[in-house]
Amino acid sequence: MGKSISLAFVTFTFVGCLSIWVGGCQTPEQKVEKLISKLQNKNPKNRQSAEAELTKMGTVAVPALIQALQNPKIRQRVVGVLAKIGEDASDAVPALVQLLPDEDVNVRASAAKALGAIGNAGDAVPGLVQLLPDEDANVRVNAAEALAEIGIDAVPALVQLLPDEDANVRASAVWTLAKIGTTAVPALIQTLQSKNAQTRISAAGILGQIETLDAAPALIQALQDPDSRVRREAALALGHITAVDAVSALIQLLQDGNEYVRFNAVSALKQIGTAEALKAAEEYELR
Repeated sequence: MGKSISLAFVTFTFVGCLSIWVGGCQTPEQKVEKLISKLQNKNPKNRQSAEAELTKMGTVAVPALIQALQNPKIRQRVVGVLAKIGEDASDAVPALVQLLPDEDVNVRASAAKALGAIGNAGDAVPGLVQLLPDEDANVRVNAAEALAEIGIDAVPALVQLLPDEDANVRASAVWTLAKIGTTAVPALIQTLQSKNAQTRISAAGILGQIETLDAAPALIQALQDPDSRVRREAALALGHITAVDAVSALIQLLQDGNEYVRFNAVSALKQIGTAEALKAAEEYELR
């Protein structure tokens, strides 16, 4: 009797587990594939739900999502999910880079945004730089923001763009370097020695935006630049960073032959605000 009960229990347990397995138990990989298929669902709520679930699954979902990028019908949604997964989707960087020159402007914009969200994507720098002159403003913005998130690895390529003929490219490079911040300072200081005047002008301006005193000695030296536009930007930058050590050099700049340079020197002295600086600015304005 005991053996019969035991056998019946084992049989019941096996059948129950088998029923659960047949009825819906699935591996994480199978779940991912099912969710990816829902990205084509006609119901927006179902698609959004699938995207949210895939995002929660994180790295487990990444290999299948990379494969799903081959499907043009769901490509943009897949890129969006990879962006939400963020740095855990770093394995997708090569595949996303391949999408940067895509004919679809939305795909280009989304791929750039995803690479920015992943962050550690140094291999994406050349492709993102190619998007800075893109005809679509959203693509340009996403590419610039992605380069800013990548950070130091993007600095050399961005510095090379400072003298670019395209104003949009120059503006994007300046904005991005300023956003990268202090890690870009050493390269920008070196750039103040460039033979290209536009590059020196941009470098001085960016250093002023970053506002670090580490740049003060190089900017003080730039006050003697042969190009008045560089001297003007350097003076303005020294005011922004409140470089007290620059007061004497800025006072000397009040004798500059260019009125715009003198104007910026006065402005910088007022921003620095020491007694010596304010006195010199006041005396100049009373002339």
